[in-house]
Amino acid sequence: MLAATVEQRAPHMLESVRPEEVVTQPYAHYARQNAVPSDVYQQLEAEFPGLDTILNGRAEAGSNVAVRLTVKQVLGDRRFSPLWREFFEYHTSGDYWRHVTRLFGNHLRSEFPDLEEKIGRRFEDWRVVPRGFAGEADIRLDCQFVMNTPVRQVTSVKTPHVDLCDKIFSALFYFRDSRDQVSGGDFDIYRWRREPRFIKHRSLDRDVELVKTLTYAPNSYACFVNSPLAIHGVSPRGITDIPRRYINFIAELPFKAFEPKQLNRLQQMWYSKEISAAVQDDKY
Repeated sequence: MLAATVEQRAPHMLESVRPEEVVTQPYAHYARQNAVPSDVYQQLEAEFPGLDTILNGRAEAGSNVAVRLTVKQVLGDRRFSPLWREFFEYHTSGDYWRHVTRLFGNHLRSEFPDLEEKIGRRFEDWRVVPRGFAGEADIRLDCQFVMNTPVRQVTSVKTPHVDLCDKIFSALFYFRDSRDQVSGGDFDIYRWRREPRFIKHRSLDRDVELVKTLTYAPNSYACFVNSPLAIHGVSPRGITDIPRRYINFIAELPFKAFEPKQLNRLQQMWYSKEISAAVQDDKY
């Protein structure tokens, strides 16, 4: 592991969490505010890269669009502080994955009862490689700097959806800028009103109901098992020049873990206006 040349040790997001703290409804998830000690958070926040760095030479991306840098881009780049590079290295490691499975292993088995047999190993024994790097892997982990770009029109960066179906575990760690005074940008957790049905990976508003909101607040963290049940979204954000900042954590399989059941053709005709509204911001 990289030896940080700073006094702080990179936090390990799930190391001290107990299995009984995982919430099971409407799907397995865990969330907390004040996720890491304040002095560690303050240093990470001070060293969080700016929007120009994350755009990495690209032109301005548009209003309320997600732009990101992956673990492969970060680890070898000394523009990023030793503390951040240590953070990225740990959260794409086997040690981190073992904490994920310590907390969520039984929930993964419940959602994906055939997955361990397909891989040929228990979740806890899976071979881990950072996403984008070479090597034999059962699961690839990514850690990403993400910003949602300044907002010129009130919108949601992501309406109710599930993550891509090769991803079985996701997490977010928020770094809200102290200058950011607009409403919205919160993490919304939904439950299905009926059997899941999708437009790609999106849901119709009529099919889901909001059950919990995790405020977009500094030093707040949330993680969950991704499955057809794991409907979540981002509340509409007000007009602002301040990007929405967070770390994104991904656990990705080399194949699909599930296949979202799609609306049939007749349903697509009935709900064509709602479908258009649901997918119009499908930017990533």
